Amino acid sequence: MKIIKFILLFGFLLLMTKGYSQNDTLIAKDGTVLVGEIKEMTRGVVSMETSFSDSDFKIEWLNVKKMISTRSFRVNLTNGDRLFGPIEMHDSLSTVVIIDQEHGEVSVAIESIVYIKHVEGGQIWDILNLALDVGYSYTKTNNLHQLNGSLNADYYTNVWGADIYATTVQNVQDDVDPISRNSAGLGFKLFFRHGYFGGLNADYFSNNEQRLDLRSNYDVSIGKFFAQTNKLYFSTALGIAYSIENYADTLPERQSVEGKLGFELSLFDTGDLSMFTKLYLYPSITEKYRLRTLLNYTVKYDLPRDFYIKCGIDYNYDNKPIEGVDPDDYVITAGIGWEL
Repeated sequence: MKIIKFILLFGFLLLMTKGYSQNDTLIAKDGTVLVGEIKEMTRGVVSMETSFSDSDFKIEWLNVKKMISTRSFRVNLTNGDRLFGPIEMHDSLSTVVIIDQEHGEVSVAIESIVYIKHVEGGQIWDILNLALDVGYSYTKTNNLHQLNGSLNADYYTNVWGADIYATTVQNVQDDVDPISRNSAGLGFKLFFRHGYFGGLNADYFSNNEQRLDLRSNYDVSIGKFFAQTNKLYFSTALGIAYSIENYADTLPERQSVEGKLGFELSLFDTGDLSMFTKLYLYPSITEKYRLRTLLNYTVKYDLPRDFYIKCGIDYNYDNKPIEGVDPDDYVITAGIGWEL
């Protein structure tokens, strides 16, 4: 409970530290002029905050004729390159000029830009992305209570990025032992040209229903974004991992060196609806014929004021579990959340 209170306080402080200034202008192809603060462009839509509206204005990126701003932005391109600096966009040109901190003036086609985020010269509160959601259900039968929650945060510059996550599912009911399923992780990425990246990750998982006190998994990998558009992101990663599993009671510790093959797909050309899927395969190198599989599928629907509804399924499979434990485990969750 203390952790939840800390997370909520942290999110409130983030909101309080966000400043507001009206120094951006967007001019649409139909002549509409918007003045305010450009927040980001994602999924092919630009979001702008103004002083006279309760919600952000949104305009399709390809319908923007002119953009005037002196502030810095992080820009992602379809070829995987990441730029960092002010943007110049004039109605008389068919290209956008980014004044990148490292490469100077870079001219790119409007269609090649898939993501823009205001970063205010690199201040942490502007670059940080934060999402927090929680769900609760109660069933009268057996007095069943279920609480689930998740936290996701990431911080990306043009050359590196870091992300953290944490999820929990707690089940309590009469005449049955409580069920606790928790996961958390920290990842670090280095971005190279043409969509390549290097990754270093630490992931932790526990599930008392599987008698697993803690699985610690550490991996290093190399990956590539094969598609980055205003409709989808698709990437793969290949690497090697080291896993340590500690079980309840007197069961022996289990260690394994594994390969890693990962796939991630994001779909967001569906209005306020977006979908995310990731699949990781861990074929063991030190345990013959052992294969672990992790699958996550998430659907999110955006609501006004940065709130959202999210549903997801997490599925774990181990073809060689310890004796007396099922080879697969899954949980389905739903909740409402907020993102920065």
